[in-house]
Amino acid sequence: DVCSEAEGRIRLRHPLLYLNKRYCQGLEKVLFNTVGIRTYRATFRSGTLLVEYDQTVFQSENVVKLLEDALVETAAAKSAELERPFPVTTCGLGLALASQLYFPVLAPLAIGWILYSGRRIFADAFRALFKKRRVTVDILDSTVIAFSLLVGQVAAGAFMVWVVEFARRLLYLTSAESQKLLAEAFGGQPRFAWLLVGGQEMEVPLSKVQRGDIVVVRTGQQIPVDGVVCRGEAMVDQQSLTGEAAAAEKRCGDKVFASSVVLAGEAYIRAEETGENTSASKIVQIISQSAEHKVRIQSMGERMADLMVLPTFAMAGAGFAFNGPGAALAIINSDYGTGIRVAGPMAVLSSLAYAAKNGLVIKRGSILEVMPRLDTILFDKTGTLTREQPEVTDIISLRGTMTEDDILLLVASVEGRVSHPIARAIVAAAKHRGLELRTLDASTYHVSFGIEVCINGVRAKVGSRRFMEREKIAIPASIAKRVQAIQKKAGTAVFLALENRLVGLLVLQSTQRPEAADTVRNLKERGITCVLISGDNNMATKDLADKLGFERYFGEVLPQDKAKYVQQLQDEGRTVAMVGDGINDSPALSLADVSISLRGASDVATDVADVVLMDGDLSRIESLFDLSERLKKNVGRSFGLILVANTVSIIGAGLGVVGLGTSLVLNNAFNVAATMNGIMPMLRLQGDASDEQQG
Repeated sequence: DVCSEAEGRIRLRHPLLYLNKRYCQGLEKVLFNTVGIRTYRATFRSGTLLVEYDQTVFQSENVVKLLEDALVETAAAKSAELERPFPVTTCGLGLALASQLYFPVLAPLAIGWILYSGRRIFADAFRALFKKRRVTVDILDSTVIAFSLLVGQVAAGAFMVWVVEFARRLLYLTSAESQKLLAEAFGGQPRFAWLLVGGQEMEVPLSKVQRGDIVVVRTGQQIPVDGVVCRGEAMVDQQSLTGEAAAAEKRCGDKVFASSVVLAGEAYIRAEETGENTSASKIVQIISQSAEHKVRIQSMGERMADLMVLPTFAMAGAGFAFNGPGAALAIINSDYGTGIRVAGPMAVLSSLAYAAKNGLVIKRGSILEVMPRLDTILFDKTGTLTREQPEVTDIISLRGTMTEDDILLLVASVEGRVSHPIARAIVAAAKHRGLELRTLDASTYHVSFGIEVCINGVRAKVGSRRFMEREKIAIPASIAKRVQAIQKKAGTAVFLALENRLVGLLVLQSTQRPEAADTVRNLKERGITCVLISGDNNMATKDLADKLGFERYFGEVLPQDKAKYVQQLQDEGRTVAMVGDGINDSPALSLADVSISLRGASDVATDVADVVLMDGDLSRIESLFDLSERLKKNVGRSFGLILVANTVSIIGAGLGVVGLGTSLVLNNAFNVAATMNGIMPMLRLQGDASDEQQG
């Protein structure tokens, strides 16, 4: 029901919201991720929701429809929060303190409450011991609680249950906050789109948009779909997807992605992917899944904690013999695993969100653990160190009556219908010079050789040297020698013949990425061995390797053989990363210890690589190393805090100076400190977002 409504503001009441935090949180999650919603506040005590919205984006009826759909989704979803009885354990702790300090008669009730609220802890210990047949830290927690109750330390047992549930609660809340920051990194999602139907624009829910539909997006609006511009021009901010600060100009035929924003202009976009199938949604899914992987140092900490269980029981027995049950319980309470199991995942998840904000999609969280051990990076040449599309570097005319523009115009007119990178490069060169392509009368394609066409009644042939030789077209010795030199440097020559007489040729060369040399130099300064691999001849490969500063190179390598060279480097005892374009490099990328692709947002979900550089900028590899080093230090610092605190507790209990109470406080205080340390990357991401908003 609508309680009140004003300009850009509406207050609603729904019975499902009354005294139900789950539904309130579900609505807030949807509203947070929605473009055009300014502020919102759900109040479960009154069952109301106040929403302030941008009237240029929303109408009030659309707000109501959005919230109705969100309630349906929330009702169908299982809420993890309902499974966490933190308020119950808090009440149990208060009851236990009251029974031990003031009202002993309440002790039986407090014990029953503790056993009920701590039932999951005992269930985890039972499962570990009798089903998994493993001795884990869950058994230590259960032992502390059980023996605390047996010796009359009701408050200590209740505090132990409260601390375990507090850790779980903190893990849930910080996970939710990390996911919120991750969503924020990609901006809010549109819930409605302007659809072009029969020449008229209609606002419809985004869920109604299908592939092939035409969506209209104007200045200030967010693109709701992945698609191709079919009409209009626009300047688009793609920073949320690629990390690229500069706006990109989008024209007819250009691809655009959901979550990017139109800064100026108007674009009619033919939808290719919508909803969960867009690149932005897939990136969020990938990062969320990769957060489930544990970093190695965290796993080591857990294994150490499990291995220490039996020795801890042995030390507890010795403590009991010398200093009584208090010392034994203090030693048992000093486990090494609880803190790191909370702090580690937080550090990983927030690091992944931070990476995504800066144009790096990391598909496996464990990659961040491997990065510090990398000592070799293998770079594929084509599409990685050089751009996929070459450039026309020289135009040679063999007829004095034909200028460079004449040669270029004829070749571009012939190649205009071909989608090959060389053809696109030639057409681009012609357009750059302002040349208008001519219309072909007829054409014949000769696969792998060239094209034969008729232009204004003149028979023209365009293609490779082999094509000219096959057509019995004479090539002067001086030109043949020059072409041979071009090919040795991995260049390409495209010949033009008119009426079976050679009249000129174009020379094309691959263009080097501007950041390639600096990236190689900076990686070498980190102690990384950089290796170049290419299908070009050895002379051309060596020339590029020397120019960019590579220490080793492999030339004349077929695409299917690249994986063999990855294996060769690994057989030398190296930890190898492969950087490729993700297409014909797939076998090599799959074999490498870490695989990095430059294919970008359009292929992020299908790319075989572990890491995708969204804007194709090689320098982001250095950011990957920096992020990995920060994560390693973060998790190591957390484990150090836990290690010191619990070691002090065990030694102190053995000497009779630390009891159960001191052990509980010391152990859990440092666990909280370790967890807060794990959240630091997330706080850094929040700070960056705040700075952007203020800027």
